[in-house]
Amino acid sequence: MSLVRTQLFYMANLGSEISRAVSEYEKSDFQSMKSSISRAKDIIEKIKQFPEMDGRTAELEILQSVINDLNENKFELDKDHLLDYFSPFAARLIESSI
Repeated sequence: MSLVRTQLFYMANLGSEISRAVSEYEKSDFQSMKSSISRAKDIIEKIKQFPEMDGRTAELEILQSVINDLNENKFELDKDHLLDYFSPFAARLIESSI
């Protein structure tokens, strides 16, 4: 099975990386967190390249801000609310691949 790498695919994967980074932040595993943050930043750049994203990058900028806060060890959001944001992307991706 070949999975097309759509915006949905990247948003679901961004959720995974941010979830991983938050978990590593909570464990004070900052070296692993930096790797997750780097991957998350790469995913955001890939999402921005989709033509459909022209003029629709405000959410990505907010997510970039969250990543920057994590990178500076000052995560101040409710973890569950942040991770809940990504749940619909993951659910739709799973549903579309069935």
